Amino acid sequence: MPTLGKEEKIYSAGITKGLSLIKETKIFFQELNNTNDLDEIQTKVLNDNIFDKTALGSRRNVLSLIKQRFYLNSEINTEILQKIINSNLNDTIKNFIIYYYFSKSESIVYDITTKALYNMLLDGKSIVTKKDIQTFLDNQSKTHPEINKWTESTKERVVQHYLAIMKDFKFLKGSQKKQFDIPFIPAEILLFILFEKLDEKINIKKILNSDDFKLFFLEKNEIINYFEEGAKMGYIRFNHTKAIYDLDSKGMTLEGYVDAITG
Repeated sequence: MPTLGKEEKIYSAGITKGLSLIKETKIFFQELNNTNDLDEIQTKVLNDNIFDKTALGSRRNVLSLIKQRFYLNSEINTEILQKIINSNLNDTIKNFIIYYYFSKSESIVYDITTKALYNMLLDGKSIVTKKDIQTFLDNQSKTHPEINKWTESTKERVVQHYLAIMKDFKFLKGSQKKQFDIPFIPAEILLFILFEKLDEKINIKKILNSDDFKLFFLEKNEIINYFEEGAKMGYIRFNHTKAIYDLDSKGMTLEGYVDAITG
């Protein structure tokens, strides 16, 4: 993904071309699990209409979006995503993993959630308006000048699609007026993120302060509770006293963890 400087990733207006595509993403990875042949999957999408889209152009567009978001994105562990989608895990866990990877692949979604909505919820706000998102994007244009190249219509669709996507993933509710509706997050999601970061050799203090957990609207004390639960489940060893944290993966990797939960 292109970057601006060391930290800032260039924003794309790609979410204007499609919403969450949860159902279609699952279908794609189920087909990939069966055939492992992209040409065959494309034939099924275009000719057999496995995505259930009336227009041929829509079928092509959705397939292209899914490939860009997940299959061709070096930041996404495609094999692990494929394994989770084709497992017997419940749909809530599958959907949250799709949401996590989707947010990581679309930096504009990641930033709106972790820098705007997360803080709004912490400030006690219950309503999320289009103006809230528009104001955030206007402020971001100082470090993301690419926003200034978008038409007003594109900016409007980015905001509309973002809100619809967050409703699809069950973090917002309402039609005209969007309200926070934060769901229960299964421990499997937190442990998934934890093992991903342990594989990257990130220390426990940095893990606890990772913005990735803000995607699920979790504060530090809640993350600690989840890690304690993970220890009770036997996946990790975790102890802490005040600001001193001791975590041991017990030799478990992300791949090993996914193998364990998918059976």
